[in-house]
Formats: sequence, C-alpha cells, structure tokens
Amino acid sequence: MDGGDGAGLAVSVWTNRLPEDTALQVDLPGEARRLTLRRLLDRLFPPDVDDRADTIARLDRRANPDLPACYAELLTLTEQWRAGLCRLLLASGRGWGRPAHLDDPVSAHLQPPRLCRRIGVWDDAELTLTVLPDYRPIDWAVAQGYAASRDHLLDWMQSCALLYFVDKHGCLAPLPANLSESDPCRPVISGLYRRRCLRPGGDGAGPEVAPAGREMISALLAETEALIDSFDLFKDARWNEDTQEAEFDSGRGADLRVEAIIAEGLDPVRAVFLLRLYDGTLDPYADQWKRLVSDPACFDRLLEPVVNRGLPPPPDAVLAAIMEDGYSLLEARSEAAAESLAQSKIRRRLLTRQRAGAFGARH
Repeated sequence: MDGGDGAGLAVSVWTNRLPEDTALQVDLPGEARRLTLRRLLDRLFPPDVDDRADTIARLDRRANPDLPACYAELLTLTEQWRAGLCRLLLASGRGWGRPAHLDDPVSAHLQPPRLCRRIGVWDDAELTLTVLPDYRPIDWAVAQGYAASRDHLLDWMQSCALLYFVDKHGCLAPLPANLSESDPCRPVISGLYRRRCLRPGGDGAGPEVAPAGREMISALLAETEALIDSFDLFKDARWNEDTQEAEFDSGRGADLRVEAIIAEGLDPVRAVFLLRLYDGTLDPYADQWKRLVSDPACFDRLLEPVVNRGLPPPPDAVLAAIMEDGYSLLEARSEAAAESLAQSKIRRRLLTRQRAGAFGARH
C-alpha cells in the first residue's frame, strides 16, 4: 500500500544547475500526494515570500547544510518559469528518468522508501523529481508581443548578422542565382539583394554593402550606442539597504540592463541582439557565417540573456530606485563632461589670444 494522509512524503528535487550529488530534500505531510506536480511546485516554491516559510522550516540543515542554497537555485528557476522566461521539463527520478508532466498527480510518480521496496508494504513514500529549464528566447519574444512572428524576427536578425559579416569581415555572400533553392541562406541573401542592401562588387570578387545597407548599418550602430549610453551603467548594480541608495560598478551587483530596458518600455530582444552583435560576440564565427545565419538555434543562444538571467528581478520599487539613482549619476557625469569641455574651449581661446598678442608684439 502507499499510505494515506497520515503518512509522510519525502520529496527530492534536482536540476542541472545543481551538482549531480546535490538535491533539495524536504519532508511533506501525506496530503501532498493528492496534489498535481504543478501544485506541488507552487507549494514548495510559492510566489509569495511569506508562504515559503513552511517549506524553509522543513529543511534539515543539520543533515545537509547545502539545502538553503539548493532551495534558492530551484526558487530562481520556478520564478523564471512563472515569468514566462522558460518552460519546465520534468522527469520522475534523477536526470532523464520517466517523463512527467505538470498536471500529473504526485501519486503517479511515487516510490516506496528503499527499505520497504522488498517487502511491498509501505506507508511513507518518496518522490524524486528532476526539473530542467528549457529556454527558447525567440518563442518567448513572439509570445510577449515583441515580434509579429518567429519568421519575422529571425529574418531581421539574420539580415543584420549577414550584413555585419560582410561589412566587418568581408564574408562572401554570393548572388541568389548562384545558390541552390535548398540553400538555407538563400532567403536571407535574396532579401538583402532585393532591398538593395547588398550589390555585386565592382571587381567581381564578391558582394559589397550598397548605400541602403550602409544606412541600415549606421542606424543600427546609432541605436546600439544609445543603448550603451543609457543602460551600460546597470550591468553592475545593487541596492544598498543600509545607505538606501544604489551602488554601481562595485563588483557585487547584478546585471540589470534587461530589467531596466523592459522597465523603460523598450524591446529587450532587439536591444540584447544589437548589444551582442556589436560587442564582438559574432567575430569568432566569421568563417562559419553560413552555419550561424541559417541556424535559428544560434540566435536563441545569442538572445539567452533576455530570458536566462541568473537572479530573479528585484522588486519593482527597488528597480525604480536603482534606475532613478542611475539616471541621476548619468546626468551628473554628462554635466561634468559638458563643463570640462566648456572649460577646455575657454582655455584654448585664451591660449589663442595670448599667442596672437605675442605675435603682434613681436611685429
């Protein structure tokens, strides 16, 4: 038998973010067997901070001092899942065991305690669950309304990447007529030639960026520089509870650029793609440009910072306070730079006048 509500339920949860020999272990009352796996995760990792106290109190820290760290890692994962940043792949057992689904009943995946398995009589039960995140930034972007469709977003990113390779690395993008119908890069190359962003080179050696393509590159560079100017400060930011002010570039902060970009109502997918496009991330792939441009999985990996952020976002009020302090600092720096430039111009004018006066005195 598998016991009733009066029996216990020992739950072990593992994810590939944890070492192979480490898992969250917590004992729950028998009534938890009547839950679905979805509701079990909600019980173990509730959205409300106050509701987590019961689970945290059940962690046997003396038996395993690593349990709080395991809980924090799995809590981050479930918060990303609730935020729509990833899907959860479940398996009954450790690693890739028997597939499980969020709406499965817990009772469908129970095992007897090891000491009871041989005799077949057991009241308490064990549940071993593997939770793996499945991040798909492009699908997330479409679901969140940042792109009209998967194909539309991919076409834009592929076109930008191909122009980057041609412009910076001189990669050869042949005429569409020289490509087979089955070539995965043909639609991207055809689109750039059709929009007159690329044109055959005058020497016949390969393509060159046409005026329309040069305009596109200039616009993308200007947009990227504006993103850097506005948000680069937030790549290392934290809120100091003691001083009630934000700290930047301390080496102890979190990268809050994506959170800040979203808070400003901008498209984080477009922003992250442009920042990674022009920070040299693609440079090692110049000799493999066809494989990268034609593989959607490569763009999912490029966009991973949009969805795969190591820490859950700070509360809205804390993020707003950090951003307010950040913008104040940027404004102060801008004013100081403007003042320094003005002083420099004044010194140059005075020096010019002094030189002119000295020249006139000699004549």
